[in-house]
Amino acid sequence: MKKTIAIIIVVAIVMMFLISTLKKSTYKRLVNYLENGDFTSFYKEIDSKKVKMLLNNLNIIDMKLNAAIVQQNKQETNRLFDEVIKLPLTPSQKEHYYMKAFNYYVGLMEKKKAKKYIDLINTTSNERMKLEANRVYNIYILKNDKDLRSLLLELKDLEDSQKGVNEYLISLIYKNKGDLENAAKYEELSKEHFALVDEQTAKKYEKELKEDNPED
Repeated sequence: MKKTIAIIIVVAIVMMFLISTLKKSTYKRLVNYLENGDFTSFYKEIDSKKVKMLLNNLNIIDMKLNAAIVQQNKQETNRLFDEVIKLPLTPSQKEHYYMKAFNYYVGLMEKKKAKKYIDLINTTSNERMKLEANRVYNIYILKNDKDLRSLLLELKDLEDSQKGVNEYLISLIYKNKGDLENAAKYEELSKEHFALVDEQTAKKYEKELKEDNPED
């Protein structure tokens, strides 16, 4: 009896390992199809019975959503966003898909869809995400100056390497107001500080390379 139980346990462990390996290899292959623009192979495999057995519904919808966005298939993207937010998502998953959809529709300047997702974002408990999303909504969709004062105040306490995003948003607000002088001023400052971040990142990368290859 003990021997039989031990065999069953071993078989179960082996099966779990095989399924995990199959999931990883399948997921990697599907990602490769997307990266290489091989959508024929992608859709053929992702709609197969094998993939439906290996991957959960959310994984499949997510990959199809990415494919639709890459292909600029607006109708399919709309459908998949509608489908994914109806699923029983965790709080972190809701935040991810609400923000993903919001950024997508803001990029297209679709006011009605952007409003739908900013409202959903505002139902979450992620205060930082809500702050950033509402700023984007105010600036890009409503085109108001509601956040100008808070962005300017924040700048005073930020390191130079952290100022780029605020300065860029400030430049957009001034542009919306027709203040082209201040718009140009803050746009130039944002470019300088983004360049500083790039420089710091490059130096950090070079340092890590030297530490990994001390003999070079």
